[in-house]
Amino acid sequence: MISIKTQQIETIKNSKKQQFVKRAVHFLKEKYPHKTEEMDDKTLASVVESSINRANAYDIVTEQGIILFLELMFSLSLDFDTAPRTKWTHDILSDFNISESERIMKIINTLSKV
Repeated sequence: MISIKTQQIETIKNSKKQQFVKRAVHFLKEKYPHKTEEMDDKTLASVVESSINRANAYDIVTEQGIILFLELMFSLSLDFDTAPRTKWTHDILSDFNISESERIMKIINTLSKV
Protein backbone atom coordinates (compact mmCIF):
# COMPACT_ATOMS: atom_id res chain seq x y z
CA MET A 1 0.00 0.00 0.00
CA ILE A 2 1.20 3.51 -0.83
CA SER A 3 1.23 5.95 2.04
CA ILE A 4 1.34 9.69 1.40
CA LYS A 5 2.11 11.93 4.32
CA THR A 6 0.35 15.22 4.93
CA GLN A 7 3.62 17.06 4.37
CA GLN A 8 4.00 15.42 0.96
CA ILE A 9 0.48 16.48 0.00
CA GLU A 10 1.21 20.06 1.09
CA THR A 11 4.43 20.04 -0.94
CA ILE A 12 2.50 18.94 -4.04
CA LYS A 13 -0.21 21.58 -3.44
CA ASN A 14 2.40 24.32 -3.00
CA SER A 15 4.23 23.22 -6.12
CA LYS A 16 1.02 23.28 -8.19
CA LYS A 17 0.12 26.69 -6.75
CA GLN A 18 3.54 28.11 -7.63
CA GLN A 19 3.24 26.73 -11.16
CA PHE A 20 -0.15 28.40 -11.50
CA VAL A 21 1.23 31.69 -10.13
CA LYS A 22 4.01 31.62 -12.74
CA ARG A 23 1.52 30.97 -15.55
CA ALA A 24 -0.76 33.73 -14.27
CA VAL A 25 2.14 36.21 -14.08
CA HIS A 26 3.08 35.38 -17.66
CA PHE A 27 -0.55 35.71 -18.78
CA LEU A 28 -0.96 39.11 -17.11
CA LYS A 29 2.29 40.44 -18.56
CA GLU A 30 1.17 39.36 -22.04
CA LYS A 31 -2.42 40.57 -21.81
CA TYR A 32 -1.94 43.72 -19.72
CA PRO A 33 1.56 44.98 -20.55
CA HIS A 34 0.78 48.63 -19.76
CA LYS A 35 -0.61 47.76 -16.34
CA THR A 36 2.16 45.33 -15.42
CA GLU A 37 5.23 46.99 -16.94
CA GLU A 38 6.21 48.70 -13.69
CA MET A 39 5.78 45.52 -11.62
CA ASP A 40 8.63 43.07 -11.30
CA ASP A 41 7.81 39.35 -11.32
CA LYS A 42 7.97 39.11 -7.51
CA THR A 43 5.47 41.95 -7.06
CA LEU A 44 3.17 40.57 -9.72
CA ALA A 45 3.38 37.09 -8.15
CA SER A 46 2.37 38.66 -4.84
CA VAL A 47 -0.66 40.27 -6.53
CA VAL A 48 -1.61 36.90 -8.02
CA GLU A 49 -1.24 35.12 -4.68
CA SER A 50 -3.37 37.78 -3.00
CA SER A 51 -5.99 37.43 -5.72
CA ILE A 52 -6.13 33.67 -5.15
CA ASN A 53 -6.99 34.28 -1.49
CA ARG A 54 -9.55 36.95 -2.38
CA ALA A 55 -11.14 34.76 -5.07
CA ASN A 56 -11.22 31.80 -2.68
CA ALA A 57 -13.18 33.95 -0.19
CA TYR A 58 -15.89 34.13 -2.87
CA ASP A 59 -15.61 30.36 -3.43
CA ILE A 60 -13.83 30.90 -6.72
CA VAL A 61 -11.37 28.03 -6.70
CA THR A 62 -10.76 26.85 -10.25
CA GLU A 63 -7.78 28.11 -12.22
CA GLN A 64 -10.12 29.45 -14.89
CA GLY A 65 -12.19 31.28 -12.27
CA ILE A 66 -9.10 32.81 -10.68
CA ILE A 67 -7.78 33.94 -14.06
CA LEU A 68 -11.14 35.61 -14.77
CA PHE A 69 -11.00 37.23 -11.32
CA LEU A 70 -7.53 38.54 -12.20
CA GLU A 71 -8.86 39.86 -15.49
CA LEU A 72 -11.52 41.78 -13.62
CA MET A 73 -8.83 43.15 -11.32
CA PHE A 74 -6.70 44.36 -14.21
CA SER A 75 -9.63 45.56 -16.31
CA LEU A 76 -11.52 47.44 -13.59
CA SER A 77 -9.20 47.99 -10.63
CA LEU A 78 -7.12 45.79 -8.36
CA ASP A 79 -9.72 46.27 -5.63
CA PHE A 80 -12.75 46.07 -7.95
CA ASP A 81 -14.81 44.02 -5.49
CA THR A 82 -14.55 46.65 -2.74
CA ALA A 83 -13.97 49.88 -4.67
CA PRO A 84 -16.98 52.25 -4.42
CA ARG A 85 -17.37 52.50 -8.21
CA THR A 86 -17.58 48.72 -8.72
CA LYS A 87 -18.69 47.52 -5.27
CA TRP A 88 -21.81 46.06 -6.94
CA THR A 89 -19.58 43.19 -8.08
CA HIS A 90 -19.23 42.12 -4.44
CA ASP A 91 -22.96 41.33 -4.26
CA ILE A 92 -22.74 39.14 -7.34
CA LEU A 93 -19.57 37.40 -6.17
CA SER A 94 -21.21 36.74 -2.79
CA ASP A 95 -24.28 35.05 -4.31
CA PHE A 96 -23.35 31.46 -3.55
CA ASN A 97 -26.67 30.22 -4.94
CA ILE A 98 -25.13 30.32 -8.41
CA SER A 99 -21.93 28.72 -9.63
CA GLU A 100 -18.53 30.37 -9.78
CA SER A 101 -18.66 30.65 -13.57
CA GLU A 102 -22.21 32.03 -13.56
CA ARG A 103 -21.24 34.75 -11.08
CA ILE A 104 -18.25 35.82 -13.13
CA MET A 105 -20.24 35.75 -16.36
CA LYS A 106 -22.96 37.83 -14.71
CA ILE A 107 -20.35 40.51 -13.92
CA ILE A 108 -18.91 40.36 -17.44
CA ASN A 109 -22.38 40.55 -19.00
CA THR A 110 -23.32 43.51 -16.80
CA LEU A 111 -20.11 45.29 -17.79
CA SER A 112 -20.75 44.68 -21.48
CA LYS A 113 -24.08 46.54 -21.14
CA VAL A 114 -22.41 49.63 -19.65
